[in-house]
Amino acid sequence: MPTAPTPVDMPLDQRLLVEQVALLGESSRVTSVAGGVAVVVMAATLWSFTASPLVGVWAGLMMLLVLSHVAFHRTMCAPDLTVARAEWLEQLYHVRNVLTGLGWGITVFFVLRPGGLVQIGTVVLIVMTVALASTGTQAANRMSFFTIVLPSLGPPIALLLIQPPETVPLAGGGVLGYLLLLFGLHRAFNRTLLRTLQRRLESEALAREQQVIFDTAAEAIVLVKGPHILKCNRRFLQLMGCSEADVVGSPMWVWHQNADDWQRHSEAALTAMHDGRAYTYVAPLRRRDGSTFQAEMIGMPVSPERPEAGMVWMGSDITVRLETERALRTSEERFRRLVSMSSDLYWEQDAELRFTHLSGAGMDRIGNALHDCMGKRRWEVAKIEGVLPEQWQQHKSQLAAHEAFRDFVFYVSRADGTRIWFSTSGNPIFNENGEFAGYHGIASDISERMRNAERYRHLAYHDPLTGLPNRRLLSDRLEQAIAQAKRRETQVGLMLLDLDDFKIINDSDGHAVGDAVLATIAHRLRLAVRDADTVARVGGDEFVVLLPEVEGPQAAEAVATKVLEAVREPVTSDQRDYLLGVSIGIALYPNHAATGEQLMQRADAAMYRAKTLGGRSAVFASITNKG
Repeated sequence: MPTAPTPVDMPLDQRLLVEQVALLGESSRVTSVAGGVAVVVMAATLWSFTASPLVGVWAGLMMLLVLSHVAFHRTMCAPDLTVARAEWLEQLYHVRNVLTGLGWGITVFFVLRPGGLVQIGTVVLIVMTVALASTGTQAANRMSFFTIVLPSLGPPIALLLIQPPETVPLAGGGVLGYLLLLFGLHRAFNRTLLRTLQRRLESEALAREQQVIFDTAAEAIVLVKGPHILKCNRRFLQLMGCSEADVVGSPMWVWHQNADDWQRHSEAALTAMHDGRAYTYVAPLRRRDGSTFQAEMIGMPVSPERPEAGMVWMGSDITVRLETERALRTSEERFRRLVSMSSDLYWEQDAELRFTHLSGAGMDRIGNALHDCMGKRRWEVAKIEGVLPEQWQQHKSQLAAHEAFRDFVFYVSRADGTRIWFSTSGNPIFNENGEFAGYHGIASDISERMRNAERYRHLAYHDPLTGLPNRRLLSDRLEQAIAQAKRRETQVGLMLLDLDDFKIINDSDGHAVGDAVLATIAHRLRLAVRDADTVARVGGDEFVVLLPEVEGPQAAEAVATKVLEAVREPVTSDQRDYLLGVSIGIALYPNHAATGEQLMQRADAAMYRAKTLGGRSAVFASITNKG
């Protein structure tokens, strides 16, 4: 199915339109040849019945229309075909079809005479054959089929119904039935072709997405069948310092420092594969330049039932990690020696896991919060909070197994209500007989780290100037709102706001004043909506209002009215009053779009329409734009 290539980021409906137009262009090459033959046959037939100069004129005009197929083939199959050009060419193609169909339809009037059943029948038969051929050549587009078949069969049907031949009184009804049969046949062709085309486009889009994921993965990935590499991603090439041509087709053992390593691990991987388990090993790999690095490889079968399908291996350079672990083991020993002097809290527990000792500089910071912990287990101390039930369960399991644990995080509330966060680690204690005697460990104050982490999380999802959610947090909330609306069969409103003439403030009075104005507008927008609604800043002077579970267009319009009024109030900054307006585009789920991204696009288009109307107004997205 040769079609014009389409941009990978083009929406599916637009890609489908370009593909349909390209298919019409491709069929034009066949149509030009078949149409020329049909014109010659019809002209010869008409000339044998009536040697009229009009037949020659008709044949000349029809040949021009047939030859126009060559131009349509070149333009509609162009590799750089855009959506706008495709729409224009489609309309032009329909006009050409209407002219062609009328050209075929009027041929019946060349032989219109009493008793001319043979002449009329022959001409109608040729026209019916052309119409039948159109069901195939115009299969890509229903409208293009109608524009040629209806004008071509309409005149014969009307003639035979108004003045039916005496010998065949039902001829008009028969041709009409033939037309209806062609409609059904073309509908079947069109639906089959479009379903096939849409599935192909969706498969291509999915394949591109999977390839992007494959190439951008942080882990090196290779597909190995037998001893040879069939495919690898970009990260593997980077790790090995070579090109794809060097890797694909090469045996996997070539990239190991010791070829026996691969043989041993591949056999072990097959055994694990039969048990339905992934297989992991660590071995030195060799780059193309001869240098080596320590890699951790994890192998999984493509199909556990078909070992011959190969294995997928994911790997990463763990040289730094191993060096870090060695350094940690060395430092831990040193740390244990200094623990009593350097730790915030030092604690001990007996064999029953009850606290027997607690000391350290951290005691001064928490005051009397842990004064009653002696003789209690950690989970029995009421002041130890911030631990989820599953975390407690995992911690208890480690203690029951007498394992060392690291970074168990909790907080303690002081008398003034402030929280002190601790990260505690512990090691089991065994007596000279090897019997478990309890635990000892340390707890470090990580309050500042937790506060910083919270600040970083806030900055990652909020605009630093206004404190409003940013585009990332807005996208999350929008998708959640749509998912909830699908379950509850409710609506979601999205309003895209763009301040009118805001650039003038920045240009005339500076960005500091502009920032102050934006902060004031953001505050007003928060006050103008419900607590359940989200106001986000997505650009310089662009805001978005998300209305989950909005009751309908009237409710969204009411919110837009409040926003317009809030923005219209003068903004005072640096002893000056600024009068602003706002252009609002409103889109509703599911009325205007089915996804969050499409909803943003519809609202954006509506906002620009509000701009073109002079601003300071709200415009709803058009229902016809629904994706």
